[in-house]
Amino acid sequence: MFDLNGKVAVVTGSTKGIGKSIAYSMAALGAKVVISSRKADACEEVSKELTNQGFEAKSIPCHIGRKEDLEKLVSETQKEFGKIDVLVCNAATNPVYGPMQQASDEAYDKIMDTNVKSVFQLCKLVCPDMAARKDGVVIIISSIGGFKGSKNLGLYSLSKAAEQQLVRNLAVEWGPVSYTHLRAHETRHDLVCRLLLE
Repeated sequence: MFDLNGKVAVVTGSTKGIGKSIAYSMAALGAKVVISSRKADACEEVSKELTNQGFEAKSIPCHIGRKEDLEKLVSETQKEFGKIDVLVCNAATNPVYGPMQQASDEAYDKIMDTNVKSVFQLCKLVCPDMAARKDGVVIIISSIGGFKGSKNLGLYSLSKAAEQQLVRNLAVEWGPVSYTHLRAHETRHDLVCRLLLE
């Protein structure tokens, strides 16, 4: 496949499911992996699983809905490893199931803050250094729901469509600055859309 030796990867929502699988795969390819989710004990557990298998991992808990936590995630990673080569924005939420008409303003804010605003904020924190080093990859985990309407997952799908546009904008804004070395990718559960900044 490819070699991630010497690379540092931050994976949000990496204590279970897709995020955990991504973290394990990157560690197996040689990356130093930062395990991150809201619960500190879960982060520590996955980090220990990786280190017990001979991989290099660090646990940094982060509630992605809090900007101060995002800043801490980035600063602690840079303090420990000196850089971030790969940012995987995987963490997301969907607290409602049903028509948008029945959803509260609070539910809308929570979904958009967690699924979109946090990704926007993380990219603002990480992309400038990647561009300065002319090396880096941003991977945003989206969903096929971002392409079509849904009777019961409308707000979630809306947030995922916004993420897809965020990837396109990252490509436009950072491509010329980083001379094609900073890449943004959007990954959905059943297909992959690579938006290379070139």
